[in-house]
Amino acid sequence: MQADPGAQRALLQVAELDTKVARLRHRRSTLPENAKLAELQATRTKLSEQIVAAQTRRGDAEAEQERVEIDLAPARARLVRNQQKIDAGMIAAKALQPMLDEIEHLRGRIATLEDTQLDIMQQVEDETATSDKLAAERKGIETAMRDLLVQRDKAARELDQQIEGFGEQRKTLAGRLPAELIALYDKIAQRAGGTGAAELRARRCGGCGLELDVSELKRQATAAPDQVLRCEECGRILVRTDNSGL
Repeated sequence: MQADPGAQRALLQVAELDTKVARLRHRRSTLPENAKLAELQATRTKLSEQIVAAQTRRGDAEAEQERVEIDLAPARARLVRNQQKIDAGMIAAKALQPMLDEIEHLRGRIATLEDTQLDIMQQVEDETATSDKLAAERKGIETAMRDLLVQRDKAARELDQQIEGFGEQRKTLAGRLPAELIALYDKIAQRAGGTGAAELRARRCGGCGLELDVSELKRQATAAPDQVLRCEECGRILVRTDNSGL
């Protein structure tokens, strides 16, 4: 392929713009805010799981508290009835001792249930406090995440503007070059995953760094100025300049 030497040198400007865009896109995909957001999201998820666990424990404790209260009500009522019967002298002498024994048993049963009730009430209070504390922490995390999202989106917009600006410059520059030449450049760039042209500088390919051997240098030096030459190693278009060392 032949192309005007000036057009070939212009490919270096295209490559420079492509490199700038690639760097900006990399920066955009690796914004520090994204890493921090991922970290905060992981913390938020963990807090949410802990909140659910605390609320579940509280719910279980409240259910147990209801069962204790259900057991307490008839025990207290029976104790009151028995005591009233004794106080009223309604119990025969031979039935008095069994009644007193039952009252003692009921008092012990009630005391045990009331102790259990107090323990459960404390557990409900503790789990509620734990849930509230975790919810407050999660709220703080969510506030920080919203602030980070604003910062990230602002940074992303600024990078997008720069990418768009360089893209417009490239479009204008590429539009001035021979269609066949820019098509070859784009094909090579796509395959190489970067740029499609590099300067031959100090006898080295500016793309892959390969130092040309004597025979290749001779070929480069004797080729017509409009001859489009390529690196034998990376396949990029090698652009000859005053710095090529030929």
